[in-house]
Amino acid sequence: MRMHLEHHYDADVETVFALITDADFMARKYTAIASTNVAVDKSEEADGGCELVLKRTVTVDLPGFTKRVMTPSNTAIQTENWAAAAADGTRVCTYRVEIQGMPSTVSGTVTLSADGDRTRQDIDADVKVSIPLIGGKLEKFAISAGTNDLAAQAVFTAAELDGGSDGASGSA
Repeated sequence: MRMHLEHHYDADVETVFALITDADFMARKYTAIASTNVAVDKSEEADGGCELVLKRTVTVDLPGFTKRVMTPSNTAIQTENWAAAAADGTRVCTYRVEIQGMPSTVSGTVTLSADGDRTRQDIDADVKVSIPLIGGKLEKFAISAGTNDLAAQAVFTAAELDGGSDGASGSA
């Protein structure tokens, strides 16, 4: 199942990129949106790209049909590979999220591009849950939960870019 989201930030692409690939920021962001046991490892590439590996425990309010096959708290491991800036300044990340103990994956891209003097963030995801009979329902649940999680991340990011405000004016 596919998902597409778009957010806007009141800063240029390089400023947004520098923030969202900062390990300390990432740890603060995920802690702020109720993740626990957050660990972030970052490795820089010579061309200006980087790789981030994020490990965090997430707790979700499970719908009734999932309670026999899932636990509400799980460890997510997210790997982000950010390429060097393109000639126009665009940044592209390929990512993969695996939930330990669950036959599921989320993979896709994040693209940061100039939108005037702002940054447009496009997030594309493919969600796959390989559990017979309920996999499709779990994919829909994952997209709904993921949309809410990414919206909270966008508000937090916008607030950080705005110097600690509530972020409402910086995200769309």
